[in-house]
Formats: sequence, structure tokens, C-alpha cells
Amino acid sequence: MYSVLRTIASVLVLLTLLPGYAITPSREHSKWLNLPMERLLDMADRDFSDGGNKDTALMCYTIVTNRYEASMSREQKLMCKDAAMRLWSIYFYDFYDYPKCFDCLTHALEIAGEGDIEDANIYLGFGCMYQTISEECNNTELGTKALDYYTQALMVGMKTHDDKHSDMASTDVLAMSHNLGMLSQAEGIWQQYLKLPEDNETWILRRYNKMLYHAFHSVEQGHLDDAIDLYNSQLQLIDTTQYSRLIYFTLIEKGKVNALKGDYRNAIADIHRAEKIAVDLGMKDCKLESYGLLARYYRQLGDHDSREHYYNQYTLLKDTLTNYQQLASVNEMEFRNELKSMEQEMTDMKHHREVMTLVTLVSLGFLLVLLALLYMVYRKNVELTRSNQSLYQKNVEMLRAEEEERRMRRQLHDKEAPAATTALASTPEQKEPSSPADDEPKYKSSHLNDEDKAQLLSRIQEVMDSSDEIFTPDFSLERLAMLAGSRYKYVSQVINEHYHQNFNNYLNSYRIKEACKRMGDLENYGNYTIEAISESVGFKSRSTFVTSFKRITGLTPSQYQRMARMQQEQNH
Repeated sequence: MYSVLRTIASVLVLLTLLPGYAITPSREHSKWLNLPMERLLDMADRDFSDGGNKDTALMCYTIVTNRYEASMSREQKLMCKDAAMRLWSIYFYDFYDYPKCFDCLTHALEIAGEGDIEDANIYLGFGCMYQTISEECNNTELGTKALDYYTQALMVGMKTHDDKHSDMASTDVLAMSHNLGMLSQAEGIWQQYLKLPEDNETWILRRYNKMLYHAFHSVEQGHLDDAIDLYNSQLQLIDTTQYSRLIYFTLIEKGKVNALKGDYRNAIADIHRAEKIAVDLGMKDCKLESYGLLARYYRQLGDHDSREHYYNQYTLLKDTLTNYQQLASVNEMEFRNELKSMEQEMTDMKHHREVMTLVTLVSLGFLLVLLALLYMVYRKNVELTRSNQSLYQKNVEMLRAEEEERRMRRQLHDKEAPAATTALASTPEQKEPSSPADDEPKYKSSHLNDEDKAQLLSRIQEVMDSSDEIFTPDFSLERLAMLAGSRYKYVSQVINEHYHQNFNNYLNSYRIKEACKRMGDLENYGNYTIEAISESVGFKSRSTFVTSFKRITGLTPSQYQRMARMQQEQNH
């Protein structure tokens, strides 16, 4: 219900902002349409560099970019290309609008191509965008694409003697290849970079990059203390506000290495220093990263209060960024409409009032429809929750019944004298075949009679009930047959005939039921993620775990875990 109210509040804020933004600035900005590009860029650059309100910069850069024509002079094309790159920077760092970023970079690349302009910064922009998306989506393919663009940026920077962007690209190539485990593949371009001269303007960054290269190699080779020493040397080298972003990056990498060492206290200290830089510079994506790492490392220390605090900070900031992106998207649509409307002057205030009234009425109507839809969604969520609770209780009762059945089987087994073991592992020539059932043509050649099957079934159940080995990823039909003292084909036959399923489904049913038990045991497994639970019962693939869990219980793992926590809260 809280999320529904939060959505309504966001919509109310949005509807409050839209009319004024859509109409108010048009008279002020329409006169800019005829200004020279040099004047527009000068106005935009002043507003852009001041770090204040980006409206002026956004308007001026958009006007310049939209003026681009293939017939322009090379100097004019450079101005249009630079304006497109400034727009990319605003959309990326202020609005987090990746589709718009892609449009700006593509347009800049098109202008550069037609103007015979080589600009490493364009490829750096593509790399930065793909890296950010790959990290948010955990997509290795996009990460590889980001590395390709960073490599291209470094090659173009070295070719055009663009020291600034060459050094930036080198840092990005090293960081991205390290993250992807492809540091060796960057060796060729790295050797070319080492040949660049180190003068007064470049020696700090190039020395920094060399240390970074050796630090990453030390991490990959397991020499973690050497890596820490190198990161400390980097921090001493760039100990100035000029390199705040590099200091942030170095502290984050150092914290990760300390965590690899198991030194979570120093790791937390490093991340806190990085967090302060992110806060001071207003880097929302970096704050999000630092909050996530702090929550993870405090959990490793067992400091649950601090972990909860930073996890809440992480969640709140992520929600804020999501809502901000939505508002910025609507704001951008209105802004683009304003650009079009600037080509024609509004004739009188009466028309303005009519438009305002219409927008207000439409906004109120939209809000009413949205409220109705949200109420319907809320009701459906309530019904779904009740249905999930019912399924959860059925699964809990089923687990209890099966546990009781296993207990009785163990008691019965303990009371019975051990029976003579049937030589199921003997060759077919050593047993007389029994008559197969007419409805089981699959096992017509089997030598098992009913008594053999019953005994083997009992041994299979005993293994499955008592051995924790079934929860290891590599447990197989052959291993089960070995533990049951039989051949794997006989074990497969008994499982198929008795349970009407193959070995994999039979094994997964045991693993899923054990996963349900662990999700219900919040005292011991309450901090486990879905992935951790899945791995702990032997699943290698999250998708296989989720599919099997849904098939057996009727619920997804996250739904079952949520029901377990709700049940515990109700009991308390």
C-alpha cells in the first residue's frame, strides 16, 4: 500500500509541474532561435560549467544540435558535434535518460563521420553508457561492448594525440577488462599506451594507470597485499580535489580487495571515504554503489543494524532515481514540445488560459483514472496475497506430513532385521527374468521382480531421506545407485515406475522441499538470498530452481520466502 501512495504522490508532483514548464518559458526562449551558434554555445557553456540549473544549457545545446546540416563548414560541424556531446553529458549525469543518450552519441558520431572528425570522447561516451547499463542489468555482453568502445576511444586518442581522453580511456579499458576477467586481452593496446610520452600534464595520470594495471594483475594472481599497497600509492599520487572521481574509484577498488582478504572493517572504512566523495560531488549512481557495498560488508561483519540502515539508504535512493527518471522523461517530452512551439508565437493570454485550463482538466481526469487503476491493482494484490498464503500453508502442511512419514519409515527400518541383499548388480545372465507388466514395455528386458523393486525402493528412500549428499550440485543417478547398492538402470526403473517421473525431477522435488524448509527457518537462513538458498540445495542454475520451485509448490521462491516472513511476523 505504501508503494501505491508513493506513486500517487509522484503523479501529483508531476501534474503540478507540467503546465508551468510546458508554457511559461516559451516567450523567454523563443528569441534564442535566431542567435548565432557561437553565442548559444557561450551561454550554454557558462550555465553548464556553473553546475546550476541546466535549462539554459539544455535549450541552447538542443538548438545548436538541431541546426546541423551536411552542407555546413567543418568549423560549424565541430560546434554541432560538441553541442551533441554536451547534451549527452546532461542526459546521462542529470536525467539518466539512456535512450536519449544513445541518440545524442549517434548524432555526434554521424556529424564526426561526415565532417572527417576523429573524436575519442564520442567512443568514451558509448563505453560509459554501455558499462552503466551492463552493471545495472548484470549483462556481460553489454560489458564487452563497453570494453570495445573504450578500446576504440584509446586507439583514436593515441592516433590524434589527445592526451586527456587517451588517459581516461586507458583507465576505463583496464577497469572494464578487469571486471570482465579479460585483462590479458587488453595487453596489446596497453603496450601501445606505455609508449606514450609522460610530460608535465600527463605524468600523474599515466603513472596512476600503470599502478592500476599492476594492482589488477596482483588481484588476479592472488597477491592482495601488493594490490593494497599499489592502491595506497595511487591515493597519495592523486591526493587532490582535481581527481576526486579517480579517488572515489580507487577507494572502491581498494575496499573490494580488503573484502576479498576478509578484512571487512578496513573495506568498510574505504567505502565510507568513497561515499563521502560521492555525496560531496552529488554523484547519485556512486552513492548507490557505495550504499550497496556497505550493506553487503556490514552483513558480513554481523552488524545487522548498520546493514539495515545502508540497505534502506540503497533502496530509497534507487526508488528516488526511478521516480526521477520518470519525471525527467515527462519533463523532456514537454521540453521538446516547447522547442517546436517556439517557432510560432502565442498570440494572446486568453489562449494561454484556455490551454492551462484544458491541461488541468485532462490532468485531473488522468489522475482519477490512475487512482481507479491503482485501486484495482491493490485489490488484485490482496487477492493474490490470500491465494499465495493458502498455497504456502498447503506446502507447509505437506512438508510436515512428509517429515512424519520419513520419521515413521526410519523407525520401521530400525526395528526390522536387515534383509538379505538382492544381487541387483549381477549380470542379467545370473538371474531369471520375471514377467514384465503389459503396461510397462519400456522395461521389458528388466530382471527385477516385485520383491526386488520393493527392496530397492526402500533403499532409495533411505538414501534420499538421510544423505545430505543429494544437496550437492554433482549428485547423480550413478551416485544414488552406488549408495543404494544397485545399478543405475534399476534405480531409474524403480523411480520411473513408482513415482512416474525421471531421476532429475525426483531429485529436484527433494531439493525444492529442503529449500522450502530453509526458507521457513528464518533463524538460520533468514539472511540468505534466493540464489544462496538455491545453491545450498544443489541447483546450479537459478532458472532451473525457479521453474522447479513453481512447478512443485505453485509459488515462486520470492513469494514463498515472503509468505514465510509474514507467517513469522504473525506468530510473534
